[in-house]
Amino acid sequence: MAHRIIYKPQGIILSSAIGNIGVDVDGSYVDVTLTAPGGIAVLTERYYAYAGQVTLYDLASLIEAEMRTSGYSTADFTLSVFTDNPGNKGDSCVLHVMYCDRFSVCTDVPKFLKENFLTTFSMRRVATGSTVSLFFYSEKNESVAYTIAHTFRKTGSDAVYRHSYTVDSGKTAASPGVVQLNISLNSIAADAASFATARLGEISLLSFTVCCGQRSISVFVDPILSDRNTFMFRNCFNVWDSATLPVVTKAKTDVERSTAIINGKSRFYNQSTAKTFEVEAGPLTSDEAEWIDQLFSSYEVFRIEPNEVDSYDPLILTPVLITDCTCEVQDGDEKLNTVKFTWRYEDNRPLVRLSASPGIFSTPYNIVYS
Repeated sequence: MAHRIIYKPQGIILSSAIGNIGVDVDGSYVDVTLTAPGGIAVLTERYYAYAGQVTLYDLASLIEAEMRTSGYSTADFTLSVFTDNPGNKGDSCVLHVMYCDRFSVCTDVPKFLKENFLTTFSMRRVATGSTVSLFFYSEKNESVAYTIAHTFRKTGSDAVYRHSYTVDSGKTAASPGVVQLNISLNSIAADAASFATARLGEISLLSFTVCCGQRSISVFVDPILSDRNTFMFRNCFNVWDSATLPVVTKAKTDVERSTAIINGKSRFYNQSTAKTFEVEAGPLTSDEAEWIDQLFSSYEVFRIEPNEVDSYDPLILTPVLITDCTCEVQDGDEKLNTVKFTWRYEDNRPLVRLSASPGIFSTPYNIVYS
């Protein structure tokens, strides 16, 4: 006498592909638990069988909600079925889950993870001097060394130079999981300056490609872009991604309040101020236009804000809400792709930027230099 889980997924699976799971029930009912890492009970319920079976529907939603709360990109969930009847054996299985909140027809997840970073965007553009974060899934003992091949120019020359170097050579992953690479454009420029025997200020970085195993991603440096227009967000794999695009932004402030007459004079009360930002981004490549909707549907979005009063922490990530968006992509060549969206800060109070002296003098001075 035993309960049996009919379908036990093998290996790592995308959360969106978990589907419904059937259970053969020996008796009239079965107790089901779904446990997250750390022993957290995501589901604890008793189900009554029909024709000797129980079907568990939409476990993916429960699993994804827990992974979003915990910030997991990959996690193992244990599904157990049992009853308290003496002699009745239960059954269990472990679901090795990779978060993915999009529908996919990928039938070989390990192959995809071996050949791709955790993003659906293989080419992007970034602002000068920024830092690019990349994530990938690594098996135990897999090499996490990566190569950066970059192109650049020297001031006063139209010649394009190329160089490459390897980081973390010989380093391997101690356990299966997600690995993060933080790639500073300033570090790449420093390597270019060393290779070209030039000063750092004489280097103009054009592009670079990051390769790790069979994975690769190309990044183009656009001097028109600014980190001030960067949005950080959790993408469809629940890892951090960034969008830095050419935008035109229109700020809009709405003040709502009521008026009362007191002793013959009018007074405002119940005042609230809301500031929103209407953005038109473009022109975009077809890849950018298809990928950008992950920003609009993300559960966590941050914007980089300057912190001028602290030179040690000059940029702050501030949570924002994208309240409205229009994302239309066309596959013709008659019109450029653009997207429009509206965002606001999470805090209900409008933002005010406070400035301070950059501290260029080593000792106190008289403001009139006398």
